[in-house]
Amino acid sequence: MTALRWVGFAVGVAVTAGTVVAVMKTLIVPRRSWSILSASVGRVGFKLFHGVARRLPSYDLADRLLGFQAPFVIVGILVGLLGAFVVGFALMLLPWAEPTLGDALREAGSSVFTLGFIFTDAPVPTVLDVLGGATGMIFVALTIGYLPAMYSEIKRREATVRRLEGTCGTPSWGPEVLARHTLAGALDSLPTLYDRWDGWCARVAETHLKYPVLTHFRRPRARNHWVVTLLAVLDAAALDITLRPSQHHGAARLLLDQGVGCLEAVAYPMRRVDPGHRDVGLDRTEYATGVERLVAAGFPVEGGGEEAWEAFASLRSRYAPLAQQLAFWLIAAPAPWSGDRDGFPGLTAAPEHPLAWPAGDPPNPS
Repeated sequence: MTALRWVGFAVGVAVTAGTVVAVMKTLIVPRRSWSILSASVGRVGFKLFHGVARRLPSYDLADRLLGFQAPFVIVGILVGLLGAFVVGFALMLLPWAEPTLGDALREAGSSVFTLGFIFTDAPVPTVLDVLGGATGMIFVALTIGYLPAMYSEIKRREATVRRLEGTCGTPSWGPEVLARHTLAGALDSLPTLYDRWDGWCARVAETHLKYPVLTHFRRPRARNHWVVTLLAVLDAAALDITLRPSQHHGAARLLLDQGVGCLEAVAYPMRRVDPGHRDVGLDRTEYATGVERLVAAGFPVEGGGEEAWEAFASLRSRYAPLAQQLAFWLIAAPAPWSGDRDGFPGLTAAPEHPLAWPAGDPPNPS
C-alpha cells in the first residue's frame, strides 16, 4: 500500500507538471501550441454542438445554439486545467498522514481554490498546500488577463465586418461590394478598403492560429458571418482585377495573398478542412449573375467573356475552397457564392438589389 501511494505521488508530480505546461501553452506562449486537454475539449464541444445544430428545424435556432459553443469550450478548458491541478496535488498528498484519496482530493481542492478549510499539520503536506494555493492564485491571475484580451480580438474582428456590412449589404457578396462602391462614386476608395482588410487578415491569422476557439465565436446577427464577409471582399478584389485589367491593382493583389494566408492559418487547427482542394466553387451561371449586377450598377467593365472568367476562376481557386469549407464546418450564414450548408436545405439569402437605396444620396462605402 505504501508503494502504491508513492506511485500515486509520482503520477501526481507528472500530472501537475503536465498541467503547468498546458497552462503555459494555453495562456502564455505567443504561438500555436498544441495541448491534449484543449484539443480534447474543443473536439467534444464541436461534436456536441454541431451534432445538435444540424438537427434543428431552422438556421436561426442553430445559430443561436452555436453561439454558446466557444464559451462552452473556454469554460471547459479552464475547468479542466483547474481539475487537473486538484488531482495532481491530491496524488502528491497520498504518502503523508495516511489520507484516503477522497481526503486528499478535499485537501487539494481546499488549497488550489485558496479556501484553506482543510490542511495536514506536517511539513511536506504544508508545503504542498502552499504550492497548491499559489498555483490557484497564479492561474486565476492569468485567466483574468486571458479572457479580456480574447474578447478584445473578437470585437476588433467584428467591427471591421460590421463596417462593410453597413454599406455593402447583408449577407456580404463580392459583386455587391463593387456595385455599391460604383453607385456611391467611390471606386477610388477601393485600394483603401483592400488595405484595411489586408491588415485585418494579418491580425486574424495571428490570433486565430494561436487561439483556435476564436474561430467559433459568432456575430450577434445570424444573417452574416465573418468568413462569408472575408470571402466577399476577396471576391470583390478578384473581380476588380479581372474586369478592370488596365487599372493598377497592387493593393488588391496583396489582399488576395494575405487572405489566402489568413484562411490557411484559420483552417490549420480544423483538421476537417482539406487545404489541397482547389475547386473554384462557382459555375458560369452564378458568375454571369454577378457580372450582370455590376453592369446594372454602372461598374466600368473593360472586358468579359471566357478570358475574364478563366482569370477570375484562377484567382478564386486559391482562396474560395478554404473559405467555403470553413463556412460549411462553421455553419456560417448562407450567402451567394459561399457554398452549400448541409443540413439546412432551401435556406438562401440573396443580397439587396444595389439600386434599392433609401431616399437621398447613397452612403459612402469608404
